[in-house]
Parts: sequence; structure tokens; C-alpha cells
Amino acid sequence: MKQRIEYFDLLKGIAIFLVVMGHALTMCIRGIDAAFLFKLIGQVHMPIFFFISGFLTYKDTFAPPALKKRFLQLIIPFFVVSALWIWYFPHSSLGSPMSSSLTGMYCSYWKDGYWFTLCLFELFLLYLPLSAILRHCRRFWQKIAVVLITYAVLLIAASFLSSEQANHDIVGIGLMSYFFPIFMVGVFARKYSYVYCTVTSSGTWFTIAAIVFAFTFYSIVYPWDLPFLPGWYKAVARPLMHISTVIIAVNVVKPWSKREFCIATADTASIVTQDNASKPSAVARYFKYLGTESLSIYLLHYFFLFPLTPLQEPLKAIGLQFVPLATIATVVAFIVIAITLFVSSIISHSPLLSLLLLGKTGK
Repeated sequence: MKQRIEYFDLLKGIAIFLVVMGHALTMCIRGIDAAFLFKLIGQVHMPIFFFISGFLTYKDTFAPPALKKRFLQLIIPFFVVSALWIWYFPHSSLGSPMSSSLTGMYCSYWKDGYWFTLCLFELFLLYLPLSAILRHCRRFWQKIAVVLITYAVLLIAASFLSSEQANHDIVGIGLMSYFFPIFMVGVFARKYSYVYCTVTSSGTWFTIAAIVFAFTFYSIVYPWDLPFLPGWYKAVARPLMHISTVIIAVNVVKPWSKREFCIATADTASIVTQDNASKPSAVARYFKYLGTESLSIYLLHYFFLFPLTPLQEPLKAIGLQFVPLATIATVVAFIVIAITLFVSSIISHSPLLSLLLLGKTGK
């Protein structure tokens, strides 16, 4: 039986909860995109998923990914669930601007929120030839050069084929270029596990990461405050922000996971020894479970969001303060996730529906 990395489940659980919180703000309440909480959530959760995906993609060498399995898990539910969403959205009472057709959604930049599964599969596709090249690179600097060149090519291609402002990107290359670096950081973290373990358990690296994150986050989400930054700045700052996010997250969550689950942690796996352990806290068990069901939650939770537009004006009147926004988003996210998990458990009784709607292959 394949061993799970417990702190990765916790990280994914926290990240998917933040995803639903973000959608509670943008799709349920709406009109509060300027809020600091919204900007913070929008930058921190997705790098964790892509890092973990890269980490788990690397085995003992730069082996090609299992594309058939990934296709079943990611692309089939992407097309099925997004098609259902296009049909359902007009009946949801949500006021968010969404595509009116499947063609419009597939040509849009964010795919009406269903971009993640497509983007991740495309990264696996890209990693297929890249892994073959990396296997033939003998020196570390050669591997890094290959990754940097690939990143540069993606950025150039994205500048011609996609536009976030115009909400246009048929092939999804814009978001691929966003998250390719952190995906590859995950791959290299698995390969050079000693370095990864050292960095993610060091107070010094945590401090450095916190400083880097603070500056890069501010400069990316409030660019008008720093108009002197060059146009290419985001291409450098965004990967640094993603890397610092992961360092901070793992530094915090990995020790918590070890305390809660009494895990003897290697660099690549975790062994649960519950016989000699006290029962993990309800919070830890909750987020761990969310982590194991993160894809199902991502795919289905849109259908259970509900309009809260009357809250717009009161929240604006108090200046979109962090605490009330976080409280409301947390409560809504908890409710939406509970309903989503209940429906997911029912769907899971059918292997076919599990594949089509949840990306579960049963293997």
C-alpha cells in the first residue's frame, strides 16, 4: 500500500479550504476584490498544490509521468464538470460574470474557475519531454539551465497566445507559465531531499522566506505603489513568492503534522504509528481529510456556493477589514465543504460517476 505524506495532506487540506474561502468572497459576496484578505488568499493556495504535484511526480529519477492515469483524473472531470457548471450557473442565483457557453469558457483565461485540472495536466505533458532531457544532464547547473530556458519559452509563448486582461487563453499557457517554476521546484525538492529538508526546517530560511514573501507579495498585488519596477519583474518575483510560500507553509505544517500524528518522517514519506500515539486533534483530522478529498472538493464546490450579495455594502462600509471578512468566508467555506463532501460520498458509490465527476479512478 502506498504510504501517504501526512503533512502534504494537511497542506492540501488547508489550501483547498482557502480556495473555497476565496470563492466565498468573490462569487458569494462579490465586489470586494480590493480586500487584503482576497489578495492574500489568491496568492498563497495554488503554489502549494503545484509544488506537491511536482514533488510527487519525481520518483527515483526523472521518469516520465503516468499520463493515462493523469488524463483520467484531471481531463475527463474537467470537461464533464465544467459542462455541467455552464448549464447550472444560470440557475445558481450567483451574480458573478461567467461564460455563457462552453466555447466561451474554454477560450477564457481562468476557464470559469476550472483552469487548475487543465493546467496541471498540461504541466505533466510538458514534463514528459523535459524529464528525458533532464535525465541526460549530468551537472546541476545544466538541469537548472534547462528549466530556466523552458520557463523563458513559456513566458514568450504566453505573451503571444494569452491575455489575462482580455480574458483570453485557449491553450492555457498563461497559467502554465505562472506555475511551471514551482512545479519544477517540487520535482527538485524530491530529488535533492536533503537540501529540501534542511531549508524547510530552518528558522533562518523561514525568516528569509517571510521577508521575500512580504516584498514580492506587496509588489505583485499593489504594483501601482512601485511604478519604478521593470516590466519583467513579475516573471522573477512570482516564482520567488511561490517558493517562499512553500518554505513558510512546510516550516509551519510539517512539525504540526509530526506532533499530531506521531510520525517518523523521512524526506519522502511518513509512517503513522497510532498504536503509541494520542488521538490527533479534530482540527488536524479535519484538514487531513480535506487534503485527501481536495480534488473532489475543487471540482464540486462551485455548485454549492450561494449568493450573499447583501453583505457587500456593510463590508465596504467597514473598510473590508480582515477579521470580519475572514470570519464570514470561514463559516461559508465550512458549510459549502460539508455539503460538497456529503454529495461526494454519495457519488462515490458509483465508479463511473466517481471518475466523471470526482476524478477517482478506483486505483
